[in-house]
Amino acid sequence: MFDKLRSFLRRGGAKIGVVETLNSILDHPKINMPADEYSRILENKRMYQQLFPKVQYITSEGRIESREYHSINVAKVISHKLAKLVFNEGCQISLDDTTADEFLQEVFAKNKFRKNFGEELEAGYSISGLVMRPYFDEGSQTIKISYCQADSFYPLQSNTNDISEAAIATTTQEVVGDKTIYYTLLEFHEWMNGTYVISNELYQSESAYQVGVRVPLTSVEKYKDIQPISRMEGFTRPLFVYIKLAGKNNKNLGSPLGAGVIDNAKKQLRDLNDKYDQFMWEIDKAATKIMASDHFFRVRYDTKGNPIRRFDSKTDVFQQLKTDEPFIDAFAPSLRSQEYIDSINFILRIVEMQTGFSAGTFSFDGQSVKTATEIISENSETYSTRSDNVQIISEAMKELVITIFELAEACGLYRGETDFAINVDFDDGVFESKEAQLDYNTKAVTAQMMPKIEAMKRQYGLSDKEAMQWFKLIMMEQNALDPGEVQAFIEQQELGDDE
Repeated sequence: MFDKLRSFLRRGGAKIGVVETLNSILDHPKINMPADEYSRILENKRMYQQLFPKVQYITSEGRIESREYHSINVAKVISHKLAKLVFNEGCQISLDDTTADEFLQEVFAKNKFRKNFGEELEAGYSISGLVMRPYFDEGSQTIKISYCQADSFYPLQSNTNDISEAAIATTTQEVVGDKTIYYTLLEFHEWMNGTYVISNELYQSESAYQVGVRVPLTSVEKYKDIQPISRMEGFTRPLFVYIKLAGKNNKNLGSPLGAGVIDNAKKQLRDLNDKYDQFMWEIDKAATKIMASDHFFRVRYDTKGNPIRRFDSKTDVFQQLKTDEPFIDAFAPSLRSQEYIDSINFILRIVEMQTGFSAGTFSFDGQSVKTATEIISENSETYSTRSDNVQIISEAMKELVITIFELAEACGLYRGETDFAINVDFDDGVFESKEAQLDYNTKAVTAQMMPKIEAMKRQYGLSDKEAMQWFKLIMMEQNALDPGEVQAFIEQQELGDDE
């Protein structure tokens, strides 16, 4: 009751400028991001979600009617394909410490990480980036991973390599009486004298387009246990990982946020939607047309004054012709399907070039199919784009693992070894033949141009420790040596490498 009273007084105080109120998140004094960056991101989001206005057209009677806009969501198709090429079921994230690896795989399994990350990555690539935020869930006593898109992520401080401080916005709503109340939680992640600090601010509004006035966290049931400020020791990196599309954000050179696949092909994606809409509308209109004199369009009225029409007034099937004598005839318009298909495919070629895909990757008529072997043999643009983004995802996965273990240690969930190697193996079998790769590595070892351990690492995606263990087992099997002798041999080799 007291919280509700304080909220009421705060709303009254906000009207006369006594307490803190925000029209937009960007109005917050801690946030210094250009508004046009988020206008760009929101426009990308609307295109990805296919949120288009209805199309207006003129009926046979000259009235304006509206219809649904037909769109072909190429932005989603491109983002989905890129996300699957970069991160798929073949990607393996492992640690060379058994206990630590078991803990990590359990966290991934409980979060359904492979499924959820792949889906979220698709939207992130399309819009302008993806944020992963590990947190401790008291209910399940485990580490959970939440995701947010770029439109809810506000960098506070960054350098050319990374974003070190940021605000994350979460919006909720509840119905009170006949009103809908909107709440915005701002979660600030900052470094203060080497200590990681998370502060939370809650804002309330009766409008979905305004952040509103600041209220206590206890105003919302789900936030009542959240501390306004939490100081966390022992962290080396922020509790979030931001992933962006490879390449410079050429829409805003000074922005730490990345560009989405939509940004550099936005005009062409609009053209694709427009051509597809026109094509589908022409198909709808390709039915037989009826041309009739204006005699048939005259409106009569019944005894109650209701209009009686011979034709449906909301269609453009009937064409009116002014004549002295009654006249009616039918004709069938020709469908220009090939012209539309050629136009759409022409625009698709441009979209492929602008989004980093090889020519022929996408086709409206379904005739272009490229195999993995063709992609490699052509040294294709698709393979290059994938490689650039694989590097970014690999680093992001390593940062995520470090964050998970630092958080798990702070919450008392993990007490084991943290000095381990992180191995992120992307299954290149999508592009490369395992047999061809094995043949290459074998020839390199035979020619004494590559160590066996390095060949095993490249072939099977092993860490240094795992490759050494494999080598040890192979030596034991081949020479039937005592395990102690094999270990002494390995140590001798390691000492020789150090020297």
